[in-house]
Amino acid sequence: MRKWREMPKIVDHDARRRHIAEAVHRVIHDKGMESVSLREVAAEAGMSMGAVQYYVTTKDQMLLLALERIGIWIGDRVTAVAARQSTPLEVLRATVLELLPLDEERSYLNRIGQAFQASSVVSENQAAAMRTGYSSLLSFLAEQIRAAQTAGQLAAHLDAGKEASILYAFAQGIVNATLVGHYTPKEVAALLDHHLARLRAERSP
Repeated sequence: MRKWREMPKIVDHDARRRHIAEAVHRVIHDKGMESVSLREVAAEAGMSMGAVQYYVTTKDQMLLLALERIGIWIGDRVTAVAARQSTPLEVLRATVLELLPLDEERSYLNRIGQAFQASSVVSENQAAAMRTGYSSLLSFLAEQIRAAQTAGQLAAHLDAGKEASILYAFAQGIVNATLVGHYTPKEVAALLDHHLARLRAERSP
């Protein structure tokens, strides 16, 4: 009688990398950046160290993988929220709010993001990855500002690139104060709306 061979198990490598990255996120969130290690991440992921090392062999590689996943998360969330808006100004507002810790999920990743902000100062690899992310996000914000100007929603004389940087600075500057409870989500939205109202009202002298 002919014996059938067992079919080889198909491994989804992207899913494994995502699983490892999410384990890194949890370790950072619960124990801090200094606790990230192959052993700690393997235990958190429920994988052997050898299985983890198939994808990443150093702490730096693990952190870069985790940082990359945060960038993908932001990109996916921004794309989804932008698709639900009707006007460029609504896209702009929703995008900035999506970057802020205004619910449990965004608070979770903003706390992790704050840890990466600190560690990237002494890690050129992380800094380079963050610069790439900043460039993409700032380009998207500037694109929405220009579209809103064309639609007559924002003052035409504004420098879209500079205003994109100011909006991003607003978002980054308010993250920690929101995480520690100084601002409520409602107050954050009101502050953003106040700033956008000024951009609508401003006119060339």
